[in-house]
Amino acid sequence: MPVERKWGEDHINKSLRQINQDSWLIGNLVLHRAPNLSDAAIWNDDGDNSSYTLTEVPTPLPSATTPLDSLYIKLVHEAGDASAVWSIGNNAFCKVKYIESGVTPESAILNFVRAQQPSFETPRVLHHVFGTDRSYLFLRRVPGRTLDAAWPSLNAYWRSHYVKAVVGICKEMTQWKSPQFGGVDGQGIPERYLLKPSAPEDFSPPNLQAACEAMGMDCSHFVFSHADLGPTNIIVEDEPNSGRVGIIDFEIAGYFPRSWIRSKFRISGGMDLSRSASDEPHWWRAEVQRALGADAFEDVVDAWVKWARGHEQS
Repeated sequence: MPVERKWGEDHINKSLRQINQDSWLIGNLVLHRAPNLSDAAIWNDDGDNSSYTLTEVPTPLPSATTPLDSLYIKLVHEAGDASAVWSIGNNAFCKVKYIESGVTPESAILNFVRAQQPSFETPRVLHHVFGTDRSYLFLRRVPGRTLDAAWPSLNAYWRSHYVKAVVGICKEMTQWKSPQFGGVDGQGIPERYLLKPSAPEDFSPPNLQAACEAMGMDCSHFVFSHADLGPTNIIVEDEPNSGRVGIIDFEIAGYFPRSWIRSKFRISGGMDLSRSASDEPHWWRAEVQRALGADAFEDVVDAWVKWARGHEQS
C-alpha cells in the first residue's frame, strides 16, 4: 500500500513539537529532559550530565505546543517528505519516517546486527514506537563523523584504508546466511533497485527474488548485506587514529544474493561522495566495487541494465 504523505503542519519535518524548554511532543510520546543523570532514564547524556525519559502523552493533551526551538534538539537530516532525523543532546537521534507495511523495521535489523557482535560499531536502539502512520526510532549516536564529512581532510592512506575496511565489513556480513531472501524477520526489504520501473512498491521477498532470478543471480542461498554503504552511512573518527569504522542507516539491509553486493556499488549514485566532499564523487564506490571484484565478488550489472530497460519498454 502506498504511503500517504502529509503536508502543512503535519509534514514529517514537523513531527516534533515543543511543550516547554525541557519537554517535547513526539507522536504519542512526551520526551522529558532533566539536568541530571538518572538510573531511571531511557538514556543519559554524559556530554552535559543530563538524562532523557519518554512517557505516554497525558490526557488531556498538553494545552499548547509550539514549533521546535530548542538548544537540545535540532533537525539534522530530511529525506524530502519521507523521513527526518533530529539530534537530541550530545549522543542520541530521533528518526521519524512513514511506516512501510510489509518491510522489516530498522530497529529489528539493528538488534540482529548487534547480536552478531560485529567488528564495526552500529547505533544502539534506545526506543522504537509506531504511531498511526509513522514510526519514531530513538538511537544512540555512533561517535565520530561521516566519511563524507571527513573526506576532504583525508590523505591517500586513510582513503584507501576505509575502502579496505568497508570491503572487510561486506565480507564479514556475508557470513550471516539464510536459505531465504528477505529481512531478518522474514519481511520485505525496501530495495527500489530491484523493482520494475513504474511498478507498485511491492517489496515482498518473492517479488524481489523473482527480479534477482530474472537477472541470473544465484538464489540458492542468501547472505546478509547493507545495501546502502555510501559515505554518509559510514562513520569514522573525527581524526583518524585506530581506523575504526561505524555503520548506520540499516533500512535497506537483509538477505540478498551475494552478487547484489558489488552490483549495488556499481549502479547506485546514492553511494557517491557529495559534490562538497570531492570533485570526483564516483571515486568511493568505484574503488569499493573494484576491491570487491578483486575479492571474488561477482556482479550482474549488464543483466540489471537489460532487465531494467526491458521493463521500461514493456
